[in-house]
Amino acid sequence: MEEMTVVTPTYNRKHTLPRVYESLLKQTSKSFVWMVVDDGSTDGTEELIRGYQQEDQITIEYIKKENGGKASALNVSLDYVKTPYCVCLDSDDTFSDTAIEMALKFLNEEDNNEECCGLIGLRHNPDGTIMGGKEIPHQYKYITIMDIYYNCNIRSEFIAFYKTKILNQYRFPSVPGEKFISPAWFHYTLSEKYKFRSVRDVYCYCEYICDGLTRNKRKVIVNNPVGYTLVKRFSLKYSIGFKEKVKNAIMYDCGCILSGDKHWLSNAPRKLVAVFCYPLGYGVYLKRFRKIKKDYRAGKYK
Repeated sequence: MEEMTVVTPTYNRKHTLPRVYESLLKQTSKSFVWMVVDDGSTDGTEELIRGYQQEDQITIEYIKKENGGKASALNVSLDYVKTPYCVCLDSDDTFSDTAIEMALKFLNEEDNNEECCGLIGLRHNPDGTIMGGKEIPHQYKYITIMDIYYNCNIRSEFIAFYKTKILNQYRFPSVPGEKFISPAWFHYTLSEKYKFRSVRDVYCYCEYICDGLTRNKRKVIVNNPVGYTLVKRFSLKYSIGFKEKVKNAIMYDCGCILSGDKHWLSNAPRKLVAVFCYPLGYGVYLKRFRKIKKDYRAGKYK
């Protein structure tokens, strides 16, 4: 029986999915299921994956849903995962050849540790260097997302392998009219109760594509202000130091302005700094986001 489910949410990524598939074929452990959650693709993704299923080289599950964004695709996947462990491998990422073998080794070691929800490590560039150039310090055998962000001052991308029984307690919030909320929401939420086992080997190579979410960050924020603000509320809550608190208060306030949140102050975890930074948040809104918002309303973006 397979021990790991590799979930790949995808939308019109037929051109990148072969890289994902090839990296999975090379895995030194085949104790996994590849679950492709197709978020309403129209580019022939289904035919591609059906072809891979016919090859019968690895176990593949294909789920087709209406377009609703990555978070909704991950929520759907959790209704189908049957293995003890799971991981999200994006449609523009690849695994190192030993990723699943190494992850299962550490996950099995932590299986009876009720305080540990899984593994977390940094993603790597295609050339093997660490994204952001800064490693998790070795004194952190177990770590939270707050430790990573604020004690270690690391802001690069992560790869996380989860215990399914813990992950199944949660779902991304559903926001009408929005299709994206950062995976950081899940990491913050889990970290309020659990810790991750930190790992430092090369597990995942990340290569951003031009039309990906990260490259279009400001547009994503404008289209998903509530989801953005939910994450920034966590950032403000757990910030360490005056500079970090001010920075996150500004962006929390900006998100509230974008979303029209009338309860921004009552929802703010640090009310005094949120009030102090509100004029700055409004300034950021005017400078970075107002024109994009107007352009969307005028139909300049599809």
